[in-house]
Amino acid sequence: MKILVVNYRDRMHPAAGGAEKHLHRIFSKIVEMGHEVVLFTTSFPGAKEREVVDGIQVVRKGGDLMFQLTVAMNLKKLDCEFNFDVVVEDLNKLPVFAHWFVRKPLLVQMHHLWRKSIFSEAFFPIAFGVWFFERIIPLFYRTQPFVVVSPSTKKELAEIGVDESRISVIYNGSEMPPIAAPQECAESRETNENAEVRANAALENADAGKNARAPYFIWLSRVHRYKGIWTALEAFVIFSQKHPEVQLKIVGGGPLLKKLPAWIKAHGLEGKVELTGFVPAARKYELLSSSLALLQTSYKEGWGLTVMEAAQLCKTTLASDVPGLRDSVRDGETGILFPSGDAPACASAMEKVYGDAELRANLGRNAKRYALTFSWEKSARETLELLERTVEGGVRK
Repeated sequence: MKILVVNYRDRMHPAAGGAEKHLHRIFSKIVEMGHEVVLFTTSFPGAKEREVVDGIQVVRKGGDLMFQLTVAMNLKKLDCEFNFDVVVEDLNKLPVFAHWFVRKPLLVQMHHLWRKSIFSEAFFPIAFGVWFFERIIPLFYRTQPFVVVSPSTKKELAEIGVDESRISVIYNGSEMPPIAAPQECAESRETNENAEVRANAALENADAGKNARAPYFIWLSRVHRYKGIWTALEAFVIFSQKHPEVQLKIVGGGPLLKKLPAWIKAHGLEGKVELTGFVPAARKYELLSSSLALLQTSYKEGWGLTVMEAAQLCKTTLASDVPGLRDSVRDGETGILFPSGDAPACASAMEKVYGDAELRANLGRNAKRYALTFSWEKSARETLELLERTVEGGVRK
């Protein structure tokens, strides 16, 4: 089968995120199954117009702002070249109406809807445009099947008028990190005691000025407003008043990163909040593995890939109670949910897991067990089956 995927970015793009990681994980495995995949996407400085990435033929043209027009001008030509069997529109920004330009069966992939949260991220004209285009999705995709990554997104799509019978849920995968999980991941009676000993040792090291070994929470994402970075920092201000020995590591790059040093200095958190910027995967897993817990403060997520990355290392997540995250985090079982944007509630959750080594260990082990129920192989297989049904014209619920 020849598959065309249309998305604003590929994983090589400097601003690539979870949607791009998902795309490459799924479709690289579909390539391994013997199918041909072409990704049509935007370009970026230094990018090749065509190259193979993870087995996927990537074709890059234009930029974000005019991508809808770029799609209109190029998709038919691309179809003439490859003669696709099916098209996947990865709709994670504005719709590009791919089915208008390539008369082939179309599957619409969605991670989440922005809805009102977009007004917290973008300036009003852009935010209104995204909000408006989301509202008209049911009008322009009347018969096409949709695939989403969580029950929350399925519910949101149904709420704006997409028939539930056309919406399939295929969860994101999860994979073993290239490092061993911490010892507290092991199922044993000694785990909680050992975790407490390690925590106390970390406190002693912190008191001795050995900040490199101080206990810390980790916030891992691209630094955007909608990722809730200000909620995490405000929560840490509250938490730090009682626990000055604990650090917060902000891991990731992004447009707001340059604004954080001044804020950190103004709130007296120098030496307590570390901004690592973007780090390679190996370093990311090392930082996760040694952390107390992951803070996930987004206003909106489709699922939360970082939640599963932490879980594979037996790390619990403290997350906003929003669509997507309330699916990847089971409140009170694998992590703790708190009201979105509520810094005092986030600080309270931090207090709870920091002060209870046994709870922290139990949540981490439960998170690990939950993560093991997901795999990219399973997700790719289910996606391929859905694509085959799309081609056949008989997509079941």
